Amino acid sequence: MLNGFLNVYKPSGMSSHQVVSKIRQMAGQKQVGHAGTLDPTAEGVLPIAMGSYTRLLEWTNLVPKTYRTQMTLGIQTHSGDQEGYVVAESGDPFPDREQIVMAVRWLQGKILQFPPQVSALKQGGQRAYDLVRRGKTSWIAPRFAMIQDIRLTGGHNRSWWLELSVGSGTYIRAIVRDLGFILGHAASVQALQRIQVGSFRADDAHSLDQLNKSRDWKGLLLTHPSLLVIPTIAIKDYQIRNLIQGKLSAIPHIEGVEGVVGLSYNDVIVAVVEGPPWHFRKVLAKDE
Repeated sequence: MLNGFLNVYKPSGMSSHQVVSKIRQMAGQKQVGHAGTLDPTAEGVLPIAMGSYTRLLEWTNLVPKTYRTQMTLGIQTHSGDQEGYVVAESGDPFPDREQIVMAVRWLQGKILQFPPQVSALKQGGQRAYDLVRRGKTSWIAPRFAMIQDIRLTGGHNRSWWLELSVGSGTYIRAIVRDLGFILGHAASVQALQRIQVGSFRADDAHSLDQLNKSRDWKGLLLTHPSLLVIPTIAIKDYQIRNLIQGKLSAIPHIEGVEGVVGLSYNDVIVAVVEGPPWHFRKVLAKDE
């Protein structure tokens, strides 16, 4: 079984779930999961966890998330991107670069954001996008979002390119929509690319075609403890044998740390413990 993280480049036109299904088929194993869902129309970095590492997703470092997006002014759709139907329009005059640079300052820092109506968030126990498909209006309560940085990288007239670094749970479609409001225009996302999720970067990501042609997936897997947000401690040869058997004696002496700690062996996470008093949360070495 393959155990580790895989840095995958999701193509536009596929859902994150479809990418997971494709990787399960290619790898011949069921234990595959993903972190940081991407819209079907978006492309870019999609961290994939395989084997025992699916049990580490809650502690994986997934911030910052960095995106490049093309904002189109003059049209707003119900979904916030080019897939939706038009719900608002605006016309000349369109803002210049200086006006947009001034406007993005209102959207930086910790803000309250209304998620798009077309999203996977649940409303009354049902997915918001399912409600919209049935012709129902879904108004999702605002939630806090962290916008670390927004940079205007190019464009003119109706079409502008932005690069954004944001925290988890932030909707780029909502940022573009709200930026349009500030500018006095309808606005929607024309193109969206995620170029970074924590330590996972687009420059190092593997396309599905590359994975399909690769004969050595083990060489592509990432296992280093630095991929997690929790502190980690290396264990020795004699401790790994006890750890596989679930013995508490395998837990090394830990000082000055409270909470959740990862245990690694040869730069591979083999267990997660919590304390004090120290006890096992996960024993991944059993999956080897």
